[in-house]
Amino acid sequence: MSAITLRQCEEDPNRKDIFGILNKQLQPGNTVPVSQAATSFTQSVKKPDEKFFWGFWNDIFDVAQQIPYSNLAQDKLVQFVRELTLVPETGDKVWEARVWTDLPILGAAIREQLNQQVAEDAQISFHAFVARLLQAGISPGSETTAIWMLRDALEQNATSTGKGGDIDRTLKTAAVYIEYAGATLVQKLALQPEPQLDETQQRMLKGGEMWKGKSGLTVDRWKFWGKRFREQAENATGQETKDLALHAAKLIEVWTQTRLST
Repeated sequence: MSAITLRQCEEDPNRKDIFGILNKQLQPGNTVPVSQAATSFTQSVKKPDEKFFWGFWNDIFDVAQQIPYSNLAQDKLVQFVRELTLVPETGDKVWEARVWTDLPILGAAIREQLNQQVAEDAQISFHAFVARLLQAGISPGSETTAIWMLRDALEQNATSTGKGGDIDRTLKTAAVYIEYAGATLVQKLALQPEPQLDETQQRMLKGGEMWKGKSGLTVDRWKFWGKRFREQAENATGQETKDLALHAAKLIEVWTQTRLST
């Protein structure tokens, strides 16, 4: 793994040292244990309140967007976030979430970031990071985000999806959720092939124009995504996008055979 070059985030005085810590922690030659880095950072935070956490997650996302989606530094960043949940509790709460154990505001910050307009590479890197958080068990609510991205790329007709670069962007975004969180999604399917959803969840997780089945993560929808990845790979303009889509399709096919067969 080559060295990562990061630009410094715009820092609040109450979030001092986060860039320096991450810039060192994510490098291939780093020898500082991630637990030590996480503890050092949390001890430097004077006031871990709502304002702090909004800024903190923006900093984390800014760093994630600078790291190529396939780079191992993404895994290191996830390890750092995971380690934050293990530092001693402060007794403080933000939005009824424990500091640091519950990673306050993370889910809301992810949803807020979905509305931001960023370059394609930054978008793919952000979603690869969120997928890794889901895979690591840090952000289980991100299953919803995964379904939304898969729906956008695979369940819309050609008119809705767009052409060329739009297809490539949405297809890459969907593919990284299979690449980096697919094992978690298929495990959920194996345990709960027919999810029980309330009315709100059914609306949130409903299908796109091309999906006429049930809402949420279901086996039939999973198989449909595999089929659609192959079809959309033919419409992609970039070879990298084609490869990612076909790889996602193959993962879905193999996991269906090995983990969902009855």
